[in-house]
Amino acid sequence: MGSTKVTAGAALLAAAAVGLVTAPTASATDGDYAINGTFSVVSNGEWAQMNDRYQDEPTVRSTWTVTSVCSTAITCSGKVTSSLGWTEDIYTTSGQWTVKHYVPDWIPCPDGTRAPGLQQYRFYPANEEGMARQGSNLFLGEDKTTGESGNCGRNRSLVLRLPVKITKID
Repeated sequence: MGSTKVTAGAALLAAAAVGLVTAPTASATDGDYAINGTFSVVSNGEWAQMNDRYQDEPTVRSTWTVTSVCSTAITCSGKVTSSLGWTEDIYTTSGQWTVKHYVPDWIPCPDGTRAPGLQQYRFYPANEEGMARQGSNLFLGEDKTTGESGNCGRNRSLVLRLPVKITKID
């Protein structure tokens, strides 16, 4: 390595050590990451998978009212109220939003009873091409409901996955 490169590198390190060079900081505030308002939610049954096998399921449409706050760019929490009659917590994990909802009578059993399931929505802000885009009013992800192993006399959990599209409408 030439002495010019070594000298320039040493000068840069010295400047950083005395505070002349600082790391760039994000210009967005924590409030820029929160999602609030009314949202149209569509879980697309045409692309449903039951235990990793594609099968048609009804498309489910609902409206959510979301209120959230962020303490940092990656730590957000709040509440979701669905037009389907439930209210649950919403939070971020690894850049994705998550909502978990217990469904008491989710799946019909052969004996006429119904078994519960845990519905989990995971989604991220995106553009129309599906690429992550912070600040977008469009969110893409998955609506996944899992039954407990042993439900309906089966020693295997039922897992239903549907792609979900969430669009801010107000």
